[in-house]
Amino acid sequence: MEQDILQLDNQLCFRLYSISRKMTKAYEPLLEKYHLTYPQYVTMLVVFEHEKIDFKELADRVNLKTATMTPIVQKLEQIGYVRREKNPEDNRKVFVTLTDEGKSLNTRITDVPIELAQRLQLTVDKYATLVDELDELDALLNNVLQQP
Repeated sequence: MEQDILQLDNQLCFRLYSISRKMTKAYEPLLEKYHLTYPQYVTMLVVFEHEKIDFKELADRVNLKTATMTPIVQKLEQIGYVRREKNPEDNRKVFVTLTDEGKSLNTRITDVPIELAQRLQLTVDKYATLVDELDELDALLNNVLQQP
């Protein structure tokens, strides 16, 4: 029985890793028409919420290091969805701001989560259950990571 605990398929961490990779892959064909990768998509979701957000806050919100965030924002800027602006109060800081093209994207891209939910055949109740369970796991992990 103790040996079973070391089997890969019995590892919660591996299940989450595998599911995360599959989820990202499931988004690829849905995001293709918007010329977005999954990390760019989640970045845009945060920018949609704020329209103007401090670069560091944006990186924190999507749980990425600023060095990883930089090429993502640069690509989004090249596409025309966002622009970077110096913070007038502190030149060391940068805001990421939604452009008019980004605002247009916000109204068009709503098909992505709807189509994915349809492909997954998720009911509203099942979706809510999964969100609750993942939020609970997230809270447990946050508690562990905050311990000395």
